[in-house]
Amino acid sequence: MNIVEMRERIRLVKDGIQPQILDCMAQNSHDMAVSVREQLYSGVDGEGNSLSPSYDSDPYFSEPRAGYYDEDRGHYVNCYLHPERYIAWKQRITPPEPSSRLNLPARPTNVPNLFIIGTFHQSIDARPTSRGVEIFTSGWDQGPLVERKYGSQIFKLTENAVGHFNESFLWPWLKSWMQSL
Repeated sequence: MNIVEMRERIRLVKDGIQPQILDCMAQNSHDMAVSVREQLYSGVDGEGNSLSPSYDSDPYFSEPRAGYYDEDRGHYVNCYLHPERYIAWKQRITPPEPSSRLNLPARPTNVPNLFIIGTFHQSIDARPTSRGVEIFTSGWDQGPLVERKYGSQIFKLTENAVGHFNESFLWPWLKSWMQSL
């Protein structure tokens, strides 16, 4: 390859890399939504912080209506001023465990994972935009309330998730594209 050919190849890379990145993100946006679900199950938001409020500081448990229906035991459990009851139930139905893909540690017991039967997690979706991918909740009327309570950062990707995406999707995509030039 001579200098003129090398210059042309560099120009092709310079002009084409951003569209290639966007195409890769669009084609694999579902994986980003899966990563957000895994982060939440591990009790972390997209900035790597524990979901907040924790059960110990959630104002919900200061309300007389606080509680849950325990299907295994067939009765309602009142948690008014007793978040430890809810924590014990959550330990039973969604025990903390390390994440498999993103290598996140198991969540602390007093940190929520926004998962009871999976409705919110199933409502998390992703769509391509002109600047990348938007991750959002759709199809469940309570989803926006969860986002309001825990913040929009719950839909961001942690550094672990970005690293996973880059290693699993972006680098192979770019390598293949560059070899085709």
